[in-house]
Amino acid sequence: MKTKKERWVILALTTLFLAASLSSAQDLTGDEILEKIKGKISLTGSGMATIKLIMENERGEQGSNTIKVYRKVSEKIEKQLIEYLEPADVKGIKLLSIIEKGKEDIMRLYSPALGIEQRIAGQSKKGYFMNTDFTYEEIGGGKSYEEKYKAEKLEDEIFEDYPCYVLKLDPKEKGTKYTYLKMWVWKEEFLLLKIEFYEEEGRLAKSLTNSDLRKENGEYMAYKIVMANEIKGTKTIVEILEIEEKEPSDDYFTIRYLRR
Repeated sequence: MKTKKERWVILALTTLFLAASLSSAQDLTGDEILEKIKGKISLTGSGMATIKLIMENERGEQGSNTIKVYRKVSEKIEKQLIEYLEPADVKGIKLLSIIEKGKEDIMRLYSPALGIEQRIAGQSKKGYFMNTDFTYEEIGGGKSYEEKYKAEKLEDEIFEDYPCYVLKLDPKEKGTKYTYLKMWVWKEEFLLLKIEFYEEEGRLAKSLTNSDLRKENGEYMAYKIVMANEIKGTKTIVEILEIEEKEPSDDYFTIRYLRR
């Protein structure tokens, strides 16, 4: 049995350790926080997922599609294929994107009705994908936030009962769609909970919210993602129905598979 003095020493050391950990977390810069959320955004890394995609118009009317997402990611290359499964009028539409360091990005949209694939490049990437509120650039993957933006740490806030770091992200390069972003990051898990996208003159253009947080293999991820167009009054709701951690075959990321 420990003596009273020994118990006090242990208590003091524990208190000092917790204080040091808290101080370290508080001293993080905006860029360091942004780096810590890398890989913790939904649908990153390799694997497959079945998703319900719900589009809501400005009158609140909804329509939905079911899609399958295939992803294969390594240090140098990121491959992604989105395939529409239903309803019948969109079944077989596919979007392939391949981003490889040091090479030009590849993005192709295939329509079975036309029997051809369309190249998506340049300003076309900033257009909206299949009547959703996501641009091709946003849904196709590519550069991570820490690559595209410089982060400034703002005052902490509580968002949906989660203590959060708040970041202001300014683009590192000219010609970006948004003048700046505002981001809420759950402190405990460094999980991205909300992003606001601002245009010129500080106008809020869109917001993305992650919810239905579930712990998978020791990590939390969002099973519901809502992208709201604050100007048009529309929403796109992403509901993850099933996740398969099995790495997909390279056959999915080819022009041949697009045309199947």
